[in-house]
Amino acid sequence: AVRVADMARRSYLGIAGVIENMSVFVDSVGVGHALFGTGGGERLAADTGAPLLAKLPIAPTVSAGGDIGEPAALADRATIVGAAFADLAERIVREIAPPVDLEGCSARMIAALDALSPVG
Repeated sequence: AVRVADMARRSYLGIAGVIENMSVFVDSVGVGHALFGTGGGERLAADTGAPLLAKLPIAPTVSAGGDIGEPAALADRATIVGAAFADLAERIVREIAPPVDLEGCSARMIAALDALSPVG
C-alpha cells in the first residue's frame, strides 16, 4: 500500500482516502484479533494526508461470496462485513465523491438550446 501511495504521488494523482483491508478477524464469539498488527491504516493515512475511510475485517464470506458471485459488499448490513462495506459506501458518497448536480452541465444546456431552436 505504501508503494501504491508513492506511485500515485509520483504520477501526480490525488489520494482520496485509505481503506485498510483485513484489519481484524472477528471470531465466532465476537472477539477481534488483529492478525497483521494494528495502526497500519492510520499510519498510511497520516503519511499521505488522506482520510482513513474504513477498516474492512477479514471474513471467509468475502472470498466465498466472490467465488459464487455474491459479493460480501452486498451482504446483509447486520453482518460485520456487510456493515463495513455499507458504511464505506456511504462515506464515499457523502464525503469523498458526492453525486454531482448536472443541471448546469454544458452538454445539457446545449441540448436544451437545441430543443428550443426552430428546426427547418
